[in-house]
Amino acid sequence: MRLILAAIAICGFSASAWAQGEHSKVLIDSAANLATAEWKVGSAQWGGKTAWSVALRTLHGGRQEGVQVIEVNNGAMSFTIVPTRGFEVWKAQAGNLRLGWDSPAKEIIHPSYIRLTDNGGQGWVAGFGGLMVRGGLASFGSPVQDGAQQLTLHGHVDYIPAGFVSVRYEAAPVPRLVFRGVVDDVQTFGPQLRLTSEISTEIGKPEFVFDDTITNLSDAPQEMQLLYHTNFGTPILAAGAEFVAPVKQVAPMNPASGAGGLTDWNRYSGPHTAPYTAKVFNMQLYGDAKGETQAMLKSSDGEKGVLMRFDTHGLPYMSLWKNEITPKAGYVTGLEPGTGFPNPRPVERAAGRVPKLAGGASYHVHLAISALNGKSQVADAAHAIQALAASPPVISKTPTGP
Repeated sequence: MRLILAAIAICGFSASAWAQGEHSKVLIDSAANLATAEWKVGSAQWGGKTAWSVALRTLHGGRQEGVQVIEVNNGAMSFTIVPTRGFEVWKAQAGNLRLGWDSPAKEIIHPSYIRLTDNGGQGWVAGFGGLMVRGGLASFGSPVQDGAQQLTLHGHVDYIPAGFVSVRYEAAPVPRLVFRGVVDDVQTFGPQLRLTSEISTEIGKPEFVFDDTITNLSDAPQEMQLLYHTNFGTPILAAGAEFVAPVKQVAPMNPASGAGGLTDWNRYSGPHTAPYTAKVFNMQLYGDAKGETQAMLKSSDGEKGVLMRFDTHGLPYMSLWKNEITPKAGYVTGLEPGTGFPNPRPVERAAGRVPKLAGGASYHVHLAISALNGKSQVADAAHAIQALAASPPVISKTPTGP
């Protein structure tokens, strides 16, 4: 795991902190008491040979009242960033390929309507519906009493609004859009952690990239955890779909996940009626000489897929969540790289999978998500993944957690 010991100095978040140059705009800055309600820009205003657009909107009605979204179209892919919800990505579309899933939570629910302590600490699921939802920053995984702390499912970060948001257009070396968000997971007498997220997308390319930094704002050592809960449904997910990765070793998270054996742990059989129990498989992946790895979800016909590329120094572990329930109940699978596995934090700490940051230190993560349209793209991704696998995976029947 890579610790960037030099702290990133982000102290005031003034309107000029990240927005130098004519092709940039600060949209939200809590330190300057700035919140933009509606705004849009495109290639006609800021330049570029390929048409692109960015629009900030404020949603109204029901439990989405006051939620702000940034709708991005880079000419090859459209996606939605939600500053109000931890700077997550709610959905994406590349041509006729949808990335995301059909959650029972149809609205992007405002954090003010969510009580994380509900249902024994499972309140996080009440607004769960995004394509890429982070768990963290102090903890993720199952609810648990950890010493004096009562931890809820997957932590707080997805329900904390960003205090700073900016957008900029870079014409060189390649035309791209860069969105920066800052989310503070801070409590008095509790965690003091900051997420500085940079979501970038190259114009004309069906991909968006996360470069995230977690910083310990305190002057004392502090634990942190980070999970990228990345979720997909139809049209990629269906009977015959397959998870493809250079797996080094894999094990079920709990006895229920291992029930029936692990022969088809990476394949999907389609929606199941009740009773059905979701399954989670925890693993480590092979990477290249730089520590970079890839994982793919591909459709049964090999025509469609989604590829995730990430740095195993920052995200050394991977979890696969298979929730093959009926479509209206939330038919979905999660590809989840993280700093550890989604076991309760005390289990992860005992296994040495909870990073600790020194006072002022930072931790960097890099993750790219690409849409694959057509058999040749899917086949090329499968070939690259196969090349990373040094040997067949070691499959263990022993659960990684309780």
